[in-house]
Amino acid sequence: MKKLAILSDLHLDVNQFDEKYEQILIQTLQEQDITDIHLAGDISNDFEQLSKPFLARLSQYFTVSYNLGNHDMLGMTESDITANDFQLRSIGQKKLLSFAGWYDYSFCPGISVEQNMNTKNTFWFDRKITRDADDITVTNRILAQFDAVLTNMTAADKADLIIAMHFVPERSFLMTHPKFVKFNAFLGSEQFHAIFVKHGIREVVFGHNHRSYDQVIDNVHYQSKPLGYKREWCLISDYFKSYPVYQTYNSYNLHRRYNLIKKTKEFDAYLLTHFSEEVKKSLIIFNVQI
Repeated sequence: MKKLAILSDLHLDVNQFDEKYEQILIQTLQEQDITDIHLAGDISNDFEQLSKPFLARLSQYFTVSYNLGNHDMLGMTESDITANDFQLRSIGQKKLLSFAGWYDYSFCPGISVEQNMNTKNTFWFDRKITRDADDITVTNRILAQFDAVLTNMTAADKADLIIAMHFVPERSFLMTHPKFVKFNAFLGSEQFHAIFVKHGIREVVFGHNHRSYDQVIDNVHYQSKPLGYKREWCLISDYFKSYPVYQTYNSYNLHRRYNLIKKTKEFDAYLLTHFSEEVKKSLIIFNVQI
């Protein structure tokens, strides 16, 4: 028996992921008897200096693979980005196919391309990323490549296939708060779901939108449990229950309540004590026959 764990959105640099957290992560994976770990994007903002050494250290304990997220693409050329797409490897009797994905604004059909581009270039992280064509062209190319890869696979292989990607593949997983709906344009493309259905894909894991989902749509089982930023972790809410003195200070606002506690000694100790629990909540695990 092999155990594959898929984990996304570690954000090593933003989360100040030091040696202590790394050791807790490794220990937690070992306690879960994980043999294979796949990181589904957004490992860090510096792939060469931070992510690569981290992946090398993890590989001392597990079989490691990854696909890129948008944050990983910072500073990469188009060839660097595409070289990581559509990696296929066998894990026991299953196969794992991984790629990043991208977006074509199809999650915001009522907004013009020009408006979406203006929003992206004003607010969105990806304005810092250089692609070799516009977003719709890039996404159409990825969709065509993905469809071709699946077309060349046997029905038996597709029946045992797990897809890992970063971007959001179905509109059921979009942001709903009025302040953020305009950013749905940059989450992914609804065309990925159409390809999954066309080829009878059953298992899909993704990240990017820092929300947890576990839902079956048109016989496709979607799972997403991103670790996300510290301020978003479940243990933050648990911390406020243990230290109610902070609860009255704008605790409804993630940023404000996190800023209240992030530099306190009590919080540092609490994070280290409970980080393993947060990791477990963020693992998507597949038990695979050899």
